[in-house]
Amino acid sequence: MHNQSAMEVMQLLKELLRDLSRTSPILGAAIFSVEGLPLVSYFHTTTEDVSVAAIIASAYAAGEQTVRELRQGDLKSIIIEGTMGTSLIISVSGGYLLTVTAPENAKMGLVFHDAKRVAREISRLIQELA
Repeated sequence: MHNQSAMEVMQLLKELLRDLSRTSPILGAAIFSVEGLPLVSYFHTTTEDVSVAAIIASAYAAGEQTVRELRQGDLKSIIIEGTMGTSLIISVSGGYLLTVTAPENAKMGLVFHDAKRVAREISRLIQELA
């Protein structure tokens, strides 16, 4: 899949997120830059991508500082658990983050497995944009 146009890659990324939301106990997913800019998203509810991207980037930056201070290597993921659901942030190569949301009753092992599988595919596709 070499020489993909940016529009084709963006469409493939959107389809990946849509498929993830359809086949996994995931309510929605998005790819944001570590700087807090939205790249592509697929949420079942109306979500303000720009606001969420900034919040996710801030959480990731705090996580990076935490693992650095505790000498735990590079940050791979963050789990944010609320009373009504869980959000997972996974580092994707190229300075991007995959964020997924799941309901409180979701099996987090399955969510994490599916999200990591898609994160690997996203990494591959984003390299096409470089």
